[in-house]
Amino acid sequence: MLSVTLILPVVFFVGTMMETMSYGKAILGDDRYNARISDSYIYTLVLFGFALMIVTPVIFFVKKMINNYPQSINSLSETDMENLLKVNNMAPFYEKFMPSYIIKEGTVCFFYLFQHTTIFFKDIVAINVKHSYYKGYTASVYIQTIAKTYRFRLIGNVFIVKNLTDEAVKSNPEIILNKDWNIA
Repeated sequence: MLSVTLILPVVFFVGTMMETMSYGKAILGDDRYNARISDSYIYTLVLFGFALMIVTPVIFFVKKMINNYPQSINSLSETDMENLLKVNNMAPFYEKFMPSYIIKEGTVCFFYLFQHTTIFFKDIVAINVKHSYYKGYTASVYIQTIAKTYRFRLIGNVFIVKNLTDEAVKSNPEIILNKDWNIA
């Protein structure tokens, strides 16, 4: 990200300097030549400032999003880690390193932009899955707990949703699960 912030102004600077030097002082005259050189410096600094203003929040956003994962992954037991690897092997490329959820010791932790939500399987009353196949597989998973109802979107393939529902029912057999969701 920072290299993009540097590369764009440098390319602009080099381009404007090469153009100015190709005309030379003889054609432009001393005043116009010096003005174009100083304008190149000023515009490059302004471009660098704008690029830095745009990239800095993006860097913090990405860092905040990525920092949610290490805490959960480092606290996984050996069986939970094997389950995560199994789910990860079936996940699409864009979810290989940042899965939608991690199952750990009777809980499921869903990850979204700046936050993560942890739900205990013993608190889940019902799971309702609605899926579609428009431009790939997408499932809307509604998890109703004692306190509230959560909605999560899982993208990729059926295995990710099936793993979630199987683990939830295995941990809490009293969960009401719509049985018709896996018919396609």
